Amino acid sequence: MDSLGLPSLTFFLQTLVALWVFGALYRKTISWTHYKSVMSKNGCQEPPSYPHKDPIFGIDLFLLYKKAFQERNFLDLNWQLFEKYGKTYQANRLGNRVIKTMDPELTKYTHATFFDHFGVEKIRSGAEYLWGDGITVVEGEKWAVRRKLIKPSFDVVHIGNLENRSLGTHVARLMELIPRDASTVDLMPLFRRLSLDTASEFIFGESLDALRSPDSHKEFLDAYFYAQRGTAVRLMLGPKLRFLHRDPKWFRVCDIANNFLDKRVDEALARREEGKSMGIEDSHDLHIVDEMAKATQDRLTLRFQMQNLFTPAHDGAAITLSNAFFHLSRCPNAWAKLRAEILPTKDEPITYDLLKTYQYLKNVIRETHRVTPISTLISRQCIKEVVLPRGGGKDGKSPLFLRKGDIVEMNFRCILRDKDFWGSDADQFRPERWDNLRPTWEYTPFGGGPRVCPGFRLVFAEVAYTMVKILREFERLESRDDRPWTEETRATFQNLHGAKVALFPARDA
Repeated sequence: MDSLGLPSLTFFLQTLVALWVFGALYRKTISWTHYKSVMSKNGCQEPPSYPHKDPIFGIDLFLLYKKAFQERNFLDLNWQLFEKYGKTYQANRLGNRVIKTMDPELTKYTHATFFDHFGVEKIRSGAEYLWGDGITVVEGEKWAVRRKLIKPSFDVVHIGNLENRSLGTHVARLMELIPRDASTVDLMPLFRRLSLDTASEFIFGESLDALRSPDSHKEFLDAYFYAQRGTAVRLMLGPKLRFLHRDPKWFRVCDIANNFLDKRVDEALARREEGKSMGIEDSHDLHIVDEMAKATQDRLTLRFQMQNLFTPAHDGAAITLSNAFFHLSRCPNAWAKLRAEILPTKDEPITYDLLKTYQYLKNVIRETHRVTPISTLISRQCIKEVVLPRGGGKDGKSPLFLRKGDIVEMNFRCILRDKDFWGSDADQFRPERWDNLRPTWEYTPFGGGPRVCPGFRLVFAEVAYTMVKILREFERLESRDDRPWTEETRATFQNLHGAKVALFPARDA
């Protein structure tokens, strides 16, 4: 003690440290005891573990994935790991336990059965500057409010009314750009320009007119795509390593993209005020932003919702169309079968109801999503502990205990290639398989449960309509590229080499 009879500063600090260590050990002991109790009570087992060289942070697996991305081998690497460690195994991602799975039952548990036990906010943090509090990055009550705002908009601006979206006008412009002399054309950039036009008109109320000129709105589109790539990097790094993304250009291009969207929000709010002053409540010229503006007039909310909708809307249809024509150009029998199905109704208007009658066309679109899915990986984080009925043990059939903070990473691409369900030819493009298969959670190209993508019918309508228009006018499709489908990573996976084909006009077209 000092002269005042008080403990020394050193003794005081030592006591604080000792108390902190004791508290940490106590919490660890309580947590471990609870873990063992839950495991024993429910018969849970741990899944196989990836043999990390770095068991603390799992940097070795992170670097393995990075190398696979660079070498365009990420999809195959995942398959190799599942073959080696089982359909469900655990790994370390920067200190977090990650359950990697290609078991469709775990998809069902996280997306539907135990929906309230899983969230996305923490694992998708880092994109707030661009995506804000949009529907794809929030959970809980915020997500429910956003969903309530968006879903009715899709229902009102019904995609069944194809002409309301001016889809026919945009596809007609696309048809003018396809050569009629059987010369080689890469359809991917054309389909991308089509989707930019349809998505922008459907969501913003104004087409980007990309089909009229590839340089239309170039500043916005260049900024938008750069912003999306940077956002993907930030999401991959996660909250702990996001500081490594030191790119000042990313913030500048995000501002350009946000300013573009803010202008569309202001125009929608102005249309709403003008309509109210004129006593106009309904219009045949309906758009998502106008419908959402009926529910909220908050500028930031509207901007972020448009941002969260535009990304999947313009990518989904374009990549699906490109992949479909890539596969069909290598399957002349499938092309001929499609033509035989569609030609009897060649002179009928293309309506949503007509598109739904083409069974083989639906098979082709389903098979395209299966073999080359738009969404490859989807993760959910456990926000409150839960015991899943399966996923544990070497065979993945024992109960699995997940603690708060654990991450479940579902690999849709591997699920969609699983030979145990799809057959020995699962790697092949064969639309006929859908005549006899009725998958449930084995096939989730747009997710499932309450968070299922609200735009899945929109993608089907645009893809099917475009394919029917092309099938009516061209009798033969030929591949002009012998290279295999090669992954290229953006917000989604697409073919690095596009869809280089030749189209031969029908004699009576």
